[in-house]
Amino acid sequence: MLSTKSKSILMFFPWNGTHPQDAFAGVRGEAAVRHWDFYSAETIRTDDGTSRLHRSSRSASSVAGLVELLRPDGVIVWEDALIPSEVFAATDDSVPVVFVDCGVGDETSGRTRFGRVRSDPGSIAAMAARVLLSSRYDDFAFVPNGVPLPWSVERGAAFEHCIEVAGKRFHRFDRAPADKNMAIDSPSALERWLEALPKPCGIFAANDAVGEEVLGACAHIGIAVPDDVAVMGVDNHEYFCESTTPTLSSIALDLRAEGRAAVGLLDTLMSAHGKKRLTSFVPARNSVFRASTRFARDRRVARALEFIRLNACTEKFSPRDVVREMGVSRTLADKLFRLILGQSILEEIHSVRLARAKELLAAGAAPDVVGAECGYASHDDFRRVFRKRVGMTIRKWMLSHA
Repeated sequence: MLSTKSKSILMFFPWNGTHPQDAFAGVRGEAAVRHWDFYSAETIRTDDGTSRLHRSSRSASSVAGLVELLRPDGVIVWEDALIPSEVFAATDDSVPVVFVDCGVGDETSGRTRFGRVRSDPGSIAAMAARVLLSSRYDDFAFVPNGVPLPWSVERGAAFEHCIEVAGKRFHRFDRAPADKNMAIDSPSALERWLEALPKPCGIFAANDAVGEEVLGACAHIGIAVPDDVAVMGVDNHEYFCESTTPTLSSIALDLRAEGRAAVGLLDTLMSAHGKKRLTSFVPARNSVFRASTRFARDRRVARALEFIRLNACTEKFSPRDVVREMGVSRTLADKLFRLILGQSILEEIHSVRLARAKELLAAGAAPDVVGAECGYASHDDFRRVFRKRVGMTIRKWMLSHA
């Protein structure tokens, strides 16, 4: 049980880290944290690799100054907002700290009360493998992060295991030792490796930034995506995924579940006496399909699928718009969709709309507004299609995913 006495919790987010901030907004209002007062801060990485305070909910000129002002009962650090040594320098051991998807290494040796919440590398790799194996390719590869951080190494090892279990061939890009302090390796080294890969090949990138790097290298040397190689990233950061050509498929992490886990660990740490180091692994949420893994085997259908993904939730969007984009007759368009995808154009539109609707519902959006945001003319239409295609009512689905 949480104490009824109000506790102050200081949250650090990376600047422009809208994904974790938006996800944690839903956790704030849950009953488990009703006696906690949250204060937030954003940090920005400087050229020397350290962090400085960008803005915060209380006026302060530095991270240490903010900690001194608030004197928090606990701290939660998201991703790379602060490196562990920075937050430990600003707090003493009486203040427990939870790191969410942040590299924590030997610099914690002097601290006795901290926790880690990490995205589960096994579930991430399994999702990527399921998507890429659906291509029926025989060759698969992993491209690690520029710096060999534990999460990248673990994702690569888990993906290799999945591919070996499937009886397929596995390849790995080994970054040159001289480049391991760089965020992005030499493109020429990656290009040479990509050219030598057996084709076709499914590539799992350690995260979306690496996926963008792979797609850029493919474009530079003329490797077709996804015909020659299919590419899957991790994080589902729209900044990367929607700006690449083609757009990048990605594994979405369950940031809301990670927020709940962080709250749970911090509560345990604040209630504990003596040394306590805790770790919680959170499974990935889902795969988000974009053009880099659209195994359509027909460029007209591949182009149509991307067109649907980008426009399905637009008001009055219909199969006629898709047929016009494909530049063929309605009869041929439907025939190609059923032959390649096993469903009609309208069914694909519903699939995209309902995938988006589930994201909004899981984030706490009201059902009566979700339908309109996903392109349905009325709530009744949305409710009818949802029940028919999902197999349960909207309310029942929300209860099962709370």
